[in-house]
Parts: sequence; C-alpha cells; structure tokens
Amino acid sequence: MNPRLINPPVADGRAISLANVKPVPLAPWRTAFLGELRSWKIQVSYADERHGLLLAVSIKTITSPPYGKNLKNRFYDLCPEAITLHMRFPYSVICALFCFPAAADQDITPGRPVSTFGRAMKLLSTISGREEYTDPGEKFENITMMLFQPVVAGGPEPSVRLLASVTGRELTEQQYFGMIREIYNRRNPHAALGEVEGEEGSE
Repeated sequence: MNPRLINPPVADGRAISLANVKPVPLAPWRTAFLGELRSWKIQVSYADERHGLLLAVSIKTITSPPYGKNLKNRFYDLCPEAITLHMRFPYSVICALFCFPAAADQDITPGRPVSTFGRAMKLLSTISGREEYTDPGEKFENITMMLFQPVVAGGPEPSVRLLASVTGRELTEQQYFGMIREIYNRRNPHAALGEVEGEEGSE
C-alpha cells in the first residue's frame, strides 16, 4: 500500500521547519540515498549539499490480514536500512513510522492473547531509542506506531492514533512533530530548528 493513501502526519515535514524536506507535491514520493552497503529509498527525508542526509523517516505498512504474517519480514527490512544509513551518515537522525489498520489491534486469537499490533510494538521497541551517534547502527533514533481506522462505507469514523513504541504513550500529531524536532536539535545543536508556529507544550 502506498503510504500516501493513509496520509501519515509525517508526510509534510515542513511543519517542523524543514523547508527542504522531501517529498514535495507532484514529485516522486521517495528519495534514494547511497548508504554504506547499498542505496535506500526513503519516504521522508531532509538533506543538504554540505552535510548529506540529516533526517529520515522510513514508513512501513501492513494493511492486509493476517497482519502478523509479514511482521518479522518488515522488522528485518528495517534493521539493515538503519545500519546502512548510519554507517554512511553516523550523525543522521533515522526514524520510522510503522502503520497498521485498527483491526490489527483486535486480532486476538486462542493461544495468542496479544494482538498483532501489541506484538509489533514490543518487537520494534527493541530497535528504537538510539541516543548517541556511537550507539548500535541497527537502532533507530525513534520508531513510532500508527494505528489508523480507514474509510469504510458505513463503518467506524476514520481516525489516526500515534503511539511511542517504547513507552506506549499516545502522541498528538503536534507532539510527534515536536519530538522529531527535539531529537534532531539534540544531535545538531549548531543548526537547531525553531518552534512550530502555534505549538503547545508537549510531554
């Protein structure tokens, strides 16, 4: 599924003062970066000619049941992606947004009391939270989970929830943008980004 179809909030990084963020309207929705091991196409990226890749958000989705079938494959896609980019750009902030439909949090079966979404959050939390550029390359600076209710005729009201993979804390869209900016600013104090206009304090 094309990530643009679910309209993830990270799709417009200009909201966190990244004027040159990609993708841009009417342009390819992924940008290729040559990592240490191979080239990777990143859904949301911020780079400049002087420093190269500074910030990236990789968007992964599982939208069709059985939702757990490809979970480990997606996990194994993410790890080499982070390694490859961090080897070439060790100071870059590499994040991921992992998206599931709401049904993936309701597929509890006998012998497996935790939903696919719950299992995914626990699994992905193990590779989230890279704080220093010397931390393991396979870890992401942040992995956030998205749980969305798609548009279904006569179905529930469409909705989007964002949850931190490590803590399970629910984030508003504004808090998510603020968190990404805070991580970036910690890593790049020489080129810190300003506050989002109209932003309220986040946790």
